[in-house]
Amino acid sequence: MILPDASPLKPFLLQRRDQLAKAKVRRSLGQIQGKVGDMPMTRGFQGALAASFKANGAPGIIAELKGGSPFDPSFRTMVPYKALAEDFEAVGAAALSVAVERQAFRGSYSDLATVRDAVDIPLLAQDIIFDLYQILEARLAGADAVVLSAALLGPQLAEFRERAASVAMDALVQVHTPQEVEAALAAGADFICATNRNIHTFELVPGTCETLIPLIPATKALVVAEGGLGTAADRERLGAAGAKALLIGTALMKDADPAGVLEQVLGIETEAAD
Repeated sequence: MILPDASPLKPFLLQRRDQLAKAKVRRSLGQIQGKVGDMPMTRGFQGALAASFKANGAPGIIAELKGGSPFDPSFRTMVPYKALAEDFEAVGAAALSVAVERQAFRGSYSDLATVRDAVDIPLLAQDIIFDLYQILEARLAGADAVVLSAALLGPQLAEFRERAASVAMDALVQVHTPQEVEAALAAGADFICATNRNIHTFELVPGTCETLIPLIPATKALVVAEGGLGTAADRERLGAAGAKALLIGTALMKDADPAGVLEQVLGIETEAAD
């Protein structure tokens, strides 16, 4: 795992490593592998986004459910996971992302399992993954995809992608520099998330997605954009840049009416008025 000495991620990762150690005591790698082998087939997260774009001609929306964020410590909220997931699906989200870490994201695998039982659309487990065990945890809870950071995994990226594929999960590879785009493509990534967020500094740099997306050949990868997004204008702009989907989290979860924000992003209210 690649992490600068001054990275604000360090405290988070130390907590996450401690949580993971306790999880491994409760359930060994062998035990979790056996249970994963009995799981039903995943629902095709990447395929659902591709189908949504083909049907609508505009980026599909991955709506994220989370009670907090390591990038915004002031953000804390209670999340009615079942009801909100059902609302997002009804409004028209192509897929959902569910935070699965307790301390920073204020989520859990139990929350993901609750959402899995509530909706039919595919789910992404939102975590900062640095251990192959986390991929199996996500699969066991009902996730169809995981996020892998090119910045953190470095030369391990291909190995982690292969592990996800071995349990029928899509791996969304997150990049925030041109060098990481190159590394993702070299690792065989065909599902890439361009982010405006620098994972090493937590800085949000608007426009990064527009810089990175043209570097990713549309014939090689389906591209998702994320980081400070939450409007219909964002969807239109990034769709024009080549994104096939947008991941939107904080803009939804910090609003008193998350489903209403999603309606606005999708242009549903405008269409109804017309």
